[in-house]
Amino acid sequence: MPFGQILFFLILVAVPLSGTATDLDKAVDLRRTEQFSKAEQLLKKYSSPAKFDSLNPTEKIEFLRGLLELAHIRALKDDVPGSLALLNWAEGRKDPYQRAIACVKYAEILLDLDEFERASAYLKNADEIIGKRATEEESGAAIGQGGTTADTGAIWRDLRDDASALKAEIEAETLKKKFGASYGNYVKLRRLQVLLKRSRTPRYLKEAMRLADELIETDPASQFAAAAGYLKGEILASRLKENSPKKEIKEVKDYLEKFVRQQPDGLYRGEALMLLGKISLEIEWNAKDAEKYYSQALDWFRKAREKRDAVSLYAAMNDDLKKQSAPTQKPTTLNQWKRIVYHDEDPLKLYNTANAPVWYVDDKERNCIYVLGFLAFSDGKYDNAKHYWEKILSLSPDIAAVDQRLPNVQSRLLQACRMNAMAFWPEEKAFLKQSGLRLKFLNSEYLILIEQFDEAIKGFEKLAETNDIRQKALAYVGMLIAVDLTGRDGSKEKAEKLCNWILQQKRLLKEPIYARALLFGGQLKTSRNGMEKKAIPFFKRYIQQFPKGRDIRVVKYDLAICYLKTGEMAKAEVLYKDLSAKTDIYTKTLFKRINKYKNMGERR
Repeated sequence: MPFGQILFFLILVAVPLSGTATDLDKAVDLRRTEQFSKAEQLLKKYSSPAKFDSLNPTEKIEFLRGLLELAHIRALKDDVPGSLALLNWAEGRKDPYQRAIACVKYAEILLDLDEFERASAYLKNADEIIGKRATEEESGAAIGQGGTTADTGAIWRDLRDDASALKAEIEAETLKKKFGASYGNYVKLRRLQVLLKRSRTPRYLKEAMRLADELIETDPASQFAAAAGYLKGEILASRLKENSPKKEIKEVKDYLEKFVRQQPDGLYRGEALMLLGKISLEIEWNAKDAEKYYSQALDWFRKAREKRDAVSLYAAMNDDLKKQSAPTQKPTTLNQWKRIVYHDEDPLKLYNTANAPVWYVDDKERNCIYVLGFLAFSDGKYDNAKHYWEKILSLSPDIAAVDQRLPNVQSRLLQACRMNAMAFWPEEKAFLKQSGLRLKFLNSEYLILIEQFDEAIKGFEKLAETNDIRQKALAYVGMLIAVDLTGRDGSKEKAEKLCNWILQQKRLLKEPIYARALLFGGQLKTSRNGMEKKAIPFFKRYIQQFPKGRDIRVVKYDLAICYLKTGEMAKAEVLYKDLSAKTDIYTKTLFKRINKYKNMGERR
């Protein structure tokens, strides 16, 4: 969630404008420490809803939350009539947001009373209401924001996350009864981890950390404790940003390094080393440290194939729990692969180097090889990069079978090694003097080649946040390439806007990146049928301004094709004569296309 939305939500829910939220916060804390009478005293003002209809929208939300918290406290005090009177009134609200809040709170109360079935029923009702609204962006006035305009879709999604957290609690309690406390807490921790990734708010952080610590302390000999130790590091790492204080980054790395030291044969040793490498590369932009950690991780995963009996170091599971927590053995389709490997693994399953299927270790090893190849490339060691990237498809026959993109990805990476360049030519980036800045650009280029387009776009967007016009233009070119390759509706138009911005900058007229923008400007036109005439000026301008440009043969070829499609055969033949001084793919293809159009003309 964007920071502005987070702030907005906190103002709405945690700190209402009248200042009475302080009392509500205190009451919640008192309720959690079972100081019910003190908590009830703070919330007396919410005991009578008679004036509710006269309140403004913001005050209504504030009042409703206070009333529901009071109902919660009374229920825990065994004041059932007093609690039900408030809950029944709240449940009867016609406003969807108010009713959804009431259902979620009702479920929370029932959960505290061990009424799991009834709690689930109320969460189902909440889901039905939230599901209709969570993807909408409406006026803030619709849910009580005093007429201000805001992304209320985000606020609905926060309420959905609250409901999801309660469902995780119910699930955990059910699993505890069947499989023991450790497994139930592990699953809840995994669910909260997913919510933390999704919401980007600290609302579940404290509980996730508490669960991780509890698992580590109460069942230290179990696989669940090992998982919790790693997941704690993963959650801490997910909070880091480039601008995080160095002290904070060091604390997370220190935790992970301690975890690695304590796990010489640990089930998550390799994953922790990879995470250290990721922090070094993507947060600190320290290629040397990143290489160290990823190399250690790769060595570990290779050894892990021989150390699958490491599970003996941990407390044994009963057969029922072993069956329940065992991951899917083998993805058989690309969709399965993407769901299991590239997205959140099933929280009900326990993935590690001992119990996971072969593809799990294959994928970790593959990721290490990818990154080590990238780091070698970034250091100008192109033969080393080629050595790493050549291994990908030979790693496991299953990899190419389930992910048909990999051969193309590998081909692009090896081509980059041959050309000593990824998405940009060296002269286009020559002005980048800072090693960290060069590494950031190269990383985003790399993400394009391996088809992680959304991540590439994010990287280029950050790089475009600058007053340096050349850096911004370079970032825009990278962004337009990634945007165009997504193939989404409107991607061509968005790419063209980025391209046009560059072409409007007179200060860039003689820069190599301007030449690239002219090329893409023409190609974005030719990618759509009937736009060849509009593409021609871009290509002609490139030839005029950059007669010795690196892409000059590509431009002349594209221009010749435009002439063929617009019926200007003579101009196309002039360009062919120009290109034919050298025999390559452009002359061969253009020769065939010219003959094809001539034959078509003769038949007509």
